[in-house]
Amino acid sequence: MNPPIPKKVIVGFGLGLAILAVNALIAVQTVVTLTDATQAVENGLRVRDLLKEVRSAVTNSETGPRNYIITEKKDYLEHSLESLKSTESRLSEILELVGDDPAEVEKINHLQSLIGARAAQFKGALDSVQRGNTAAVIQILTTGEGKRNLASTDELFHQFGESQGVLFARRTGDLQKSAHFSLVTFYVATFCGLILLGLVFYLVYRDIAERRQAEERLRVVATHDTLTALPNRTLFHEHLSHALAKAQRYSRQLAVLFIDLDRFKNVNDTLGHEAGDLLLQVAAQRLSECLRETDTMARQGGDEFVVLMDELSDEGAVAGVCQRILDAMGKPFMVHGQEILLTASIGISVYPGDGRTLLKNADIAMYRAKEKGKNNYQFYSTQIDNYSVERLSLESSLSRAIERNEFSLHYQPKVDIASGRITGVEALLRWQHPEMGWISPAQFIPLAEENGLILQIGTWVLKTACAQNQAWRRQGMRHLRVAVNLSARQFGVESLPQDISAVLRESRLEGEDLEVEITESMVMSNPDQAVTVLRQLKDMGIHVAIDDFGTGYSSLAYLKRFPVDSVKVDRSFVEDLPGDLESVAIAQAIIVMAHSLKMKVVAEGVENEAQLRFLRGEGCDEIQGYHFSEPRAAFEIPELMRKTLRPSGPLFVAERRRKAS
Repeated sequence: MNPPIPKKVIVGFGLGLAILAVNALIAVQTVVTLTDATQAVENGLRVRDLLKEVRSAVTNSETGPRNYIITEKKDYLEHSLESLKSTESRLSEILELVGDDPAEVEKINHLQSLIGARAAQFKGALDSVQRGNTAAVIQILTTGEGKRNLASTDELFHQFGESQGVLFARRTGDLQKSAHFSLVTFYVATFCGLILLGLVFYLVYRDIAERRQAEERLRVVATHDTLTALPNRTLFHEHLSHALAKAQRYSRQLAVLFIDLDRFKNVNDTLGHEAGDLLLQVAAQRLSECLRETDTMARQGGDEFVVLMDELSDEGAVAGVCQRILDAMGKPFMVHGQEILLTASIGISVYPGDGRTLLKNADIAMYRAKEKGKNNYQFYSTQIDNYSVERLSLESSLSRAIERNEFSLHYQPKVDIASGRITGVEALLRWQHPEMGWISPAQFIPLAEENGLILQIGTWVLKTACAQNQAWRRQGMRHLRVAVNLSARQFGVESLPQDISAVLRESRLEGEDLEVEITESMVMSNPDQAVTVLRQLKDMGIHVAIDDFGTGYSSLAYLKRFPVDSVKVDRSFVEDLPGDLESVAIAQAIIVMAHSLKMKVVAEGVENEAQLRFLRGEGCDEIQGYHFSEPRAAFEIPELMRKTLRPSGPLFVAERRRKAS
């Protein structure tokens, strides 16, 4: 359907046509006026000529009587009579030409009567000639009345000639004025019409130009991403199709890179979408600077970008570009005064080796790069494809795991080193798939974080752990605190304190019966918001622990800002104790720093007596690990609690087992 013609163009054309119509009317009027004026001048000239003829006829008629008196030939009288009769038609024509002027008509009528009277005299003379009365003829011809008529006729000729001369001069002047005015009007109208037509043509030209610009803008909007101004997936697919056809024709290589920004969702959840958009713009600029001039980059959607590398000589060029991208993305980003650390995971597929489904294969390879720890690139292979199929199956099963009651919680005790008694338990999620069996959290937790199911799963864990704690309280275990791990996406939800408060009310627990564990990176992504949330949790009596401490910022300056009750030393620093001097130094520093801030220290992953002795000697408060107990089902915890409360002393369960053996 053709677009409607703009109103301004229609109005312009209407005005142009109106001006042309007026101009045409003026031109017609000018022609009519000039024609009328010309006709009037011609009539004046005709009257003048006829008047001359009449006067000549009257003058010629007067020679007849003289010649007759001399010769007495009647032919002269007959000729004079014919001359006067010939004036009748001329006088009638003059009457028609001056019929619009009463004064002139009166003169002509008077002239006709005088000429008629003179003709009557000549006719009377001819009648006397026929009778042979010469004396009567002479008397008629020489009478004084004839002379008076002739004098009157001459006077009328003179008056009529003067009046016609004045009239002719006036009409000539009117003709000149009318012609001048008409021509000026015609020229002015023509000039105005041309100007307006020029304006109309200009408006049409500008409208066409504006339409072309609008079409170009629409084309850009349809084929480019509005946030980063990069080509969108539609335009990228077109370029990819052309590049594949060209590569096939000339037997060349090309590659597609699928780039995903790691942990970008955390930025959106914590700093907001405005900061996320700004981060995407800066990231897009960095990525563009890493590419060759011949490469094409597009935004696939969200935090995903794709790159088309055409006319490759070898895969080494692809690896070089990928490494430049990783190096560029590893540099800190500054967004609204906040320093943000990001990495990228890159999947690569190469034509012709990986077939024509390059985007799909590069996407599969990108997920493999994420599984390998992120911040790396992976080339596609059929083994990765098989892995991707398994991953899709796992993701599909994960979305239905809660409703099918496939999740369960195990609880690993935290033990006070001094007394050997259990002070709390950490709730650990387990998934028993009906076909795959027990699936490690290391497999499905990252997947849940990526697809957003972690929020639903986290809520289930919180409710289940609190309900279990209430069940234990009814069994007499009234001083057991349950620790629940929060994901980054959970911590970024604004209603988190209210949601936790609702769960506590539902399970009829106090805040001191719950501990939440968060990581350093979660609080450092938006420190101000983290302080606000943690203070709200502390006001409710909830304990807060920093999990995996030592793997992130580990800064005393930032730790002082947060209302934290304890820090948990990451197992990577415990496993090599006490033999590794670096691990020893780190563990000692963490314990001293935490105690200086009145925080408890919990060591994770304690698995042998040597680690326990070292930690006890350094003043560590609590331990957690297989040296005391592996994660247990909920029904096993009460019996384990009773064992630690027996009078046999503050011995660890593992030690009792060894003594019993």
